[in-house]
Amino acid sequence: AIACEAPSSGRVASAAVRVVGPRPLAFAMGTPLEELRTGDRVRVQGGRNFEKFHGGMEGTIVENNVESKNMMVQFDDTSTSGVDPVTVAYRHLEVAPERGGYRAGHAPAAPSQPTTSAPEKPQGPLLDEHGEWKMRDLVQLHGLQSAAAQELNGKLGRLRRFDSVAERWEVDVRHGLGIKRIKEDNLVRPAKPEVDKALLVAELKERGNKAFQEQAYEESIAYYSVAVDLLEEEGCDLPEAQDPKYLAVLYSNRAQVYITLCREVHGEEKIIGREARSYAMKANMDSARAIELDPTFGKAYYRRGCAVLGMAPSASRAKEAIHCLEIAISGRASGGADGIILPNAMRHEVSGLLDYAKRRLDACVEAAVPDVEQCRENCRQQ
Repeated sequence: AIACEAPSSGRVASAAVRVVGPRPLAFAMGTPLEELRTGDRVRVQGGRNFEKFHGGMEGTIVENNVESKNMMVQFDDTSTSGVDPVTVAYRHLEVAPERGGYRAGHAPAAPSQPTTSAPEKPQGPLLDEHGEWKMRDLVQLHGLQSAAAQELNGKLGRLRRFDSVAERWEVDVRHGLGIKRIKEDNLVRPAKPEVDKALLVAELKERGNKAFQEQAYEESIAYYSVAVDLLEEEGCDLPEAQDPKYLAVLYSNRAQVYITLCREVHGEEKIIGREARSYAMKANMDSARAIELDPTFGKAYYRRGCAVLGMAPSASRAKEAIHCLEIAISGRASGGADGIILPNAMRHEVSGLLDYAKRRLDACVEAAVPDVEQCRENCRQQ
């Protein structure tokens, strides 16, 4: 599990949405998860099955962490979730504007909107590759004709599995739209982002932030990269180049985008694949550079902890993540004992990831200890 917090337009504090009170207008099934508020209702998408929540369970939002793409949800079915709120990633949730779509022990009611409905049950063997496509490829949906599906045109998503009987790919569509079953004729590879090199650094940064919020991650990286290259040019006399903290924010923001892509590519797989590790390594390099430029930047330490945990598990990486996260959590909004600056709203998230890193370390250490009886059995067999 790779938890993380997202780029901001600088050192702004919290991305957690804590707006309470009635809405001026009723929200509907198509409402983006990022726009939901404390008190709104959500449902776990069909096909999800975890220890504390599963497909169909409904609950009330306690906190919406827009930057980290997750929510704290107080589920109605406390016999499964427990009495405390549970943190759930956007990719597992859908909007549930009306209470009552689920009862404990019963199948959930079918959602009325196709854009948020659970995928149909696969009809045949699921393949990792088919034709020119393979699992985890980034795709763009196009040419969908039905009125219900037309709003998916232009959306980006990741391929999961190909149903050889139905001849459709399972596509995990961004914006919290869930898994859709799409024919290959309706898939294209997204165009490479193009950046206007005449833009000012501040404009590049602003557009990178906006692209990230719109989940156009590849475009966001392109904008940040051009801005970084401009400021890193030898002899650059731009005002931003004289402020190492400004460049640190760009590196840290780009690191967050890489972390988000690492999570997206990894999905629910048990083993961290090559592409996910590649994104994690890029995030590690960017966050390390941000720390070098600004040793008080708490977000950069946090993001480096995220990045290290996105690589192949090992005791040394777990220790490195713990070290970074302990520095991050020592920070305060006004500066901690060592001058580390961390928005107070992030402390809960950093603390949760620190606990996970410690469990990762324990698991690595336990795996490294040989089983005595197994060693004896091996000796007897030799």
